[in-house]
Amino acid sequence: MPRAKKSRSFKLPEVRLGNWRGEIVGGCTVSFGQIVQDGPPRQSVELTYMIVPAALTMPEPHFTWPGIIMIMTPTPMKTEFPDAGSLFKSRELPSLSLSLEVTRDQFSDMLRMMEARHLKDFHFTVEDGSDDSWPIHSWGMAAAFA
Repeated sequence: MPRAKKSRSFKLPEVRLGNWRGEIVGGCTVSFGQIVQDGPPRQSVELTYMIVPAALTMPEPHFTWPGIIMIMTPTPMKTEFPDAGSLFKSRELPSLSLSLEVTRDQFSDMLRMMEARHLKDFHFTVEDGSDDSWPIHSWGMAAAFA
C-alpha cells in the first residue's frame, strides 16, 4: 500500500531592515526610449534604464533572495529624491526588485562599468516601509580593476 507523502511548506523569511549585500549575477539589459507627456505643456521625455539580475542577501537571518536591480535615469519632471531607491517584494514570485535612484552622470559611469563587467558586489540599507515596499537609505557599488 503506497504511503501518503507529507507536504512540506516552505515559508520565505520576512524582509529585514538594515544593511544588505548584493551580487550582480549576469549581464544587464539597457533600454532607451522616448514618450510624449501631454502636459500642459506637451513635452517629450526620454526613458533610459537598465535591468540587472542580482542576488540580494539580507542581514540576520542571512537569506539570499533572487532579484533584479532597476537603475533608471530621472526625467526632467522629477526634481525631488527623498530616498536613495526602493525595495519591492513580488507578490507572484519569491523575488525582490531593487530600484536605485541615480543621476544622469552616475548612470553613464555605471553603464561603462557594467559593459566592462567591472561591477559585481554592492550594498544597500533598507529602512522601515509598508505594503511590500521599503525605502533605501543608501547604496553603493565598487568597480574592480585588474
